[in-house]
Amino acid sequence: MALNTRARPSKKITDNVNWEIVDQVDKECVDRREFTLQQILSDDQFEDTKDTMIEQMTGDKVTVKYFQTSGFNKPILVKNREDLGLEVPPKFHSRDFGVEDLRSYIGARRIVDALDTKTQETKSMTMREWCQYWIVFPRKRILNGISLEFSLTKLDQHIVPPKIVRQIDWTEKAWPCHLKEMQKDYTNKLEDMMYPKVQKFVIMSVANSFMDFHLDFGGTSVWYYLLKGFKVFWMCPPTDKNLKLYESWVKEEGKKKFFGDFAEGCCRIEVTPGNTLFLPSGWIHAVFTVKDSIAFSGSFLHSFSIENQLKVNYIEDILGVLDVHRFPFFTEMCWYVLDRYVTCLTGESSLDLPEEEKKRMKLERGDHIDPNKEFLYTGLVSEAPAVPSKHVHLTQEEVRGLGFIVMYLYQKPAELRHVPDIIPEPAKLIAKVRDLVMAHKDDCPEKAVTGKYVLRWTKKDNVEINFKMKRLIPKPKRKLKHLKNPFQKNYQKAMAHQRGLAEKPNEAPKKRRRRCMECDGCKAEDCKTCPKCRDMVKYGGLGRLRQSCPQRRCLKPQLPVAAACSVCDLDAWGEKPDPKKVVDYAEHPPNLYECLKCFDIRHPECCEKQGEIISSLPNCWICVDCLTSTKEPSSTDAMETS
Repeated sequence: MALNTRARPSKKITDNVNWEIVDQVDKECVDRREFTLQQILSDDQFEDTKDTMIEQMTGDKVTVKYFQTSGFNKPILVKNREDLGLEVPPKFHSRDFGVEDLRSYIGARRIVDALDTKTQETKSMTMREWCQYWIVFPRKRILNGISLEFSLTKLDQHIVPPKIVRQIDWTEKAWPCHLKEMQKDYTNKLEDMMYPKVQKFVIMSVANSFMDFHLDFGGTSVWYYLLKGFKVFWMCPPTDKNLKLYESWVKEEGKKKFFGDFAEGCCRIEVTPGNTLFLPSGWIHAVFTVKDSIAFSGSFLHSFSIENQLKVNYIEDILGVLDVHRFPFFTEMCWYVLDRYVTCLTGESSLDLPEEEKKRMKLERGDHIDPNKEFLYTGLVSEAPAVPSKHVHLTQEEVRGLGFIVMYLYQKPAELRHVPDIIPEPAKLIAKVRDLVMAHKDDCPEKAVTGKYVLRWTKKDNVEINFKMKRLIPKPKRKLKHLKNPFQKNYQKAMAHQRGLAEKPNEAPKKRRRRCMECDGCKAEDCKTCPKCRDMVKYGGLGRLRQSCPQRRCLKPQLPVAAACSVCDLDAWGEKPDPKKVVDYAEHPPNLYECLKCFDIRHPECCEKQGEIISSLPNCWICVDCLTSTKEPSSTDAMETS
């Protein structure tokens, strides 16, 4: 009897997976697919090719030089983000950090695309709705928050992509800087975008969620940093056979087979907290979430996988993928990439602004400027790279890729070529690119490995600091030599406040109530015209008032979950107060009442007599003490007081 020498499934998977819930999910999906999650998680056949298909490297080895040598054709797993240039605040790694904290950075009304594990269909949810779903157990459905782009939000400045991505991303190196800076709003609507806004995503996946095999839009490569949780990836290389099989697999109707069973070279890999995964262009992959996970990722196009990027776009055309699910402005990006290569290697740019725009820029900045250069190198004209004096060798992937881009644009109908308005003569640009390809067709692959990316906006291509921000932030005109120590003044204010509290010992502080999330006020949107809206930071204000829009006033504010009785010190459910407790108020209504006059909170059982309940506010009454000391207020007075 022959011995089975294949690798066994990872012990990490068998120890961490909740097999009972997995079996339950498999039973619910028995009519939709021909495989079970338990089978693909325990099958050891996907372990055989892992060592040869995946590169495990340290952060200091993931460089432009490595990409020029290898072409980035294998996934890269970096177990420690040190020397990778990926920056994440230390507080994000704390045990208490979760989706509620992300909501405070991103906003409660941002839209999250959630994938249903059972149907593999997406639905849109607000961040507020997603947080409510995340914290309520047991979860009725298993959803996967697969897409939430957070550029230009408060979270944007806290997450810095890996250095290699900042060095080769076409959005950073080819898309005109001026257009990118014109994007002021954090919207993800295609009609409001000024650049491909796909550089920073947060992915929030609940345990036991599964995303079937798919291709990343536009053939983008992806960096993926797992902050919390545990994930399992199945990945198939983008061979011609696999891409044809994938196209047929997507088109087939009825029960879905597991794509990894008949694709060539499928491997499985586990990603744990602190790991960073770089997924090359065109790799077909599926993902299973073992534990509740939070990950940061980003999509990017680059010059070392142009062929695969174009192949994926052809497949998207054949499958009829909608524009909202594709890489934004992919065709326009191809035009800008061609122009950047010609400009960086020959100094001849095909970008030319309209005359009205040139006149406007000269009026703003003076007649001595070159409007086209100011448009390209916004604030960095003096740092623009010079034309190379010696022949620059390109990698074979770059030379072939430029030719493939020309063919891709040529075969498109005229109305679908999407030539940017600032390239008035596209035919001349194509001719220049053809000459460039002919001049570099015999470039030496060894001499092309320089560690320097051809596309750049500055001479040194320093991605560690933002040159433009460095120039725009003015230096202080004078130094303040004599600064008064504010401690004494602050101390006196604090003492005065304490004395004021001591003089009013009978006044109980009012507990701040929480929104009910169900009334018309909670579901309304900001009017954006009132003084409180205009003061909000997200609408350009200073954020001093810190008050919500009057249009969004909650009509039925609830008592906080940690509110406690002043007699027995227990919460509304007879337990010790816990601010982190998760309770469904509809199924388990709180048994606490707050007095409308003295703000004292008590259980009805802890009072000798019950007070007069106010129906206009939940869990609100006038206690017996206040009723006996003053006359009974009318319903109108109660509403005005509330």
